[in-house]
Amino acid sequence: MARDKNKIGKRQNTMTKTLINKIGLEEVEQLWIKYGCYKAAEELSKKLDEYISFSTIRYLSQVFDWKRPVNPKSAIYVGVKRGTVPSSYYKHLIFPEEEIKNEHNNIS
Repeated sequence: MARDKNKIGKRQNTMTKTLINKIGLEEVEQLWIKYGCYKAAEELSKKLDEYISFSTIRYLSQVFDWKRPVNPKSAIYVGVKRGTVPSSYYKHLIFPEEEIKNEHNNIS
């Protein structure tokens, strides 16, 4: 079921609406790209002096189909590099091109 992006933040008194109105989607997206859900929520909480849940950031990232480069130090990257986890499980992450090629070569 596809979400209607025009209805995002239409309800009153939601943190999603607060973020859209006070911070702006572009800045929230940039923080998500830089830090991920958890750290971006912490940073935004400090900015607004109000608690923001990581799930609010995750919701926005899924609705607007945000993408970010994978952290080479993360367990996800290591798993994809070893071939134990396919990169297709992580549609929101952008993997380096050579790693994806190696993953496809290991399949055949």
